[in-house]
Amino acid sequence: MVAMMNWGAWAVATVLALWMGFDLWRTNRTYDESFLLSSEEGEIVDADVGETAARS
Repeated sequence: MVAMMNWGAWAVATVLALWMGFDLWRTNRTYDESFLLSSEEGEIVDADVGETAARS
């Protein structure tokens, strides 16, 4: 039983690592590095519309 749980944990960890790697690859292909590194603290901009979030 413990051996099955051990293999299960390794399987879950492998799936999560592959998912994170795929997401990293997809994000790097979708967005330019200058876009990913150009945020100002407190400023939220909707890149698709070009609008900023309303401040309350």
